Amino acid sequence: MTALPSTSALRRMGTSAVLSLAGVVLSGCGTYGVARAPAAVASCSPSPKRVAPLELYAVAERFVSEHPGTAFMVGTGDSMQPLYKDHTVIITQWFPMRALEPGMTVVFLGDSGCPVAHVLVKETPGGWIAKGVANPACDNRRVSADNYLGVVIGAFEPTSNPMLAMIQEEAQHPAEAVFAINR
Repeated sequence: MTALPSTSALRRMGTSAVLSLAGVVLSGCGTYGVARAPAAVASCSPSPKRVAPLELYAVAERFVSEHPGTAFMVGTGDSMQPLYKDHTVIITQWFPMRALEPGMTVVFLGDSGCPVAHVLVKETPGGWIAKGVANPACDNRRVSADNYLGVVIGAFEPTSNPMLAMIQEEAQHPAEAVFAINR
């Protein structure tokens, strides 16, 4: 799952950093005897709470404002299914590398420099091996102090596709939907 930072985080990062986040990370090509059952791979990862799609960002922003040191990102892609579906908002918090454990979902900068949320599999001298729950192989890039961004401590999954929900809302209440989009 590629993790996209929140709007406020993008503003703090600056234009060049934002442009480097534009790609999608596809990785894998190694086997490490990793269990493939989602429950086993993501044993320490939080299950998402289901939230109405038009409330998703407000819920995430409220959580972050009430919990200093956290941030939220929107996940895209299917590498973390069935744990985290496309459009799931993940809440991250930075923990020291020594606190990381197999089964935790972490966000790190992948091969292309984009944030990726994948599960830690095994610690090695070169860094942590990570894997998307739905991916057949582990990531090529190790999670290290140089690319590690934080641990997923919470998640909010939309009850339906957010884009479809916006279209339906606009059809039912055109003026209100335009206001919500422009906020």
